[in-house]
Amino acid sequence: MPGVLAALGNRIEVGRFRRRRIGAGESREGWRRWGRWVPAHPGRVLVVAGLPVLLLAWQAQRMRVELPRGDFLSPSMESAIALQELQAMGRGGVVQTIRVLLELPEGAHALRGEGWDATRQLSTRLAEDPRAARVQSVPGVLRGAAPNPNVLARLPGGVLTSFVGEEGRTTLVEVVPRQELAPPDLNQWVRELRAMDPVALTGLPGARLRVGGLPALNADYEDTLGGWFFGVVALVVLATLVALGIGFRSVLVPIKAVALNLLSVAAAFGATVLVFQDGWGPAWLAPTPPLGSLFPIVPLLVFCTVFGLSMDYEVFLVARVREARRAGLPEAEAVAEGLARTGGVITSAAAIMVAVFAAFTLGESLLIRMLGFALATAVLLDATVIRMAVGPALLRFAGRWNWWPGG
Repeated sequence: MPGVLAALGNRIEVGRFRRRRIGAGESREGWRRWGRWVPAHPGRVLVVAGLPVLLLAWQAQRMRVELPRGDFLSPSMESAIALQELQAMGRGGVVQTIRVLLELPEGAHALRGEGWDATRQLSTRLAEDPRAARVQSVPGVLRGAAPNPNVLARLPGGVLTSFVGEEGRTTLVEVVPRQELAPPDLNQWVRELRAMDPVALTGLPGARLRVGGLPALNADYEDTLGGWFFGVVALVVLATLVALGIGFRSVLVPIKAVALNLLSVAAAFGATVLVFQDGWGPAWLAPTPPLGSLFPIVPLLVFCTVFGLSMDYEVFLVARVREARRAGLPEAEAVAEGLARTGGVITSAAAIMVAVFAAFTLGESLLIRMLGFALATAVLLDATVIRMAVGPALLRFAGRWNWWPGG
């Protein structure tokens, strides 16, 4: 970018619309007046502007992060059409099959003796669960017949290789769930199976179970994102505190910046909970019926994206306030000057991002709509209520302590 600007020189203004020239002081006068009013009434600003954002952020504590219930795929998608047809046939559960792999101890074989008994007992126990529509395994295919060579030879080609490993120490048991089970129910079932004692399920000491399939993949997806989320938040917050502390030589400025960023993100989460999890909002945006939860990827993406954008806005504002203060202006006048010099830049940049993110809400995918709504809401709140009102009011309250110990 610097190289392009240097190459263009004065030609950067070619094609500019002609308009009445406005002096720099006059163009910023509106923001300067606002910047003087906020420090003069910091308490009123925090109540009027900050309280609604806090109430919205409070809704974030009700956030449930898991794959939503119901049909969240667009009805026009080929996969959704196929799923609807399978459900009409009563076979909707086949796409959510849970695959349980039984690993037998040394010396055992899946097609004879204790290995066969363990597989049959496992299949029976799984079939007793009311959530199972049917269970498929080699003992189930033989319908109780003894696994002698003559019987096994009459099985259709590929059955044994599909259910039994080459060495005979592993065998597959497929559980087809009832089609009315939602993804959260299936994920919970996977977690329960993984927590069960393999010996109690099979009656064979040394046996091990590994649970796979699409529900297991979804459960791992949720657990991985959930397990990393707070670690990512802590790392980003710590890095931000250190970077701003070094850059501004201040203790309070980094703390305030992080607190306001977290408030923006929490308020966006709260709004997303109300619209998508609870179903409040216009029909074109809020799903019917409500999803009851948020997609697991949304909180992580929204936090990382919004935290970066919000920190840019905060640095723009606070850096200009510090410059004005070092130029000799009193604290309140420095805040007004900082707002006058950055208010237009921050709101204009935010308007572009809000327009981009808001466009996501017009798509058919619920995930993209949810992500766009959360991002647009966070940027809108941050660049207006937070940076233009709450932040300057807090700067005025703290006064000279904003710059301690660096001065």
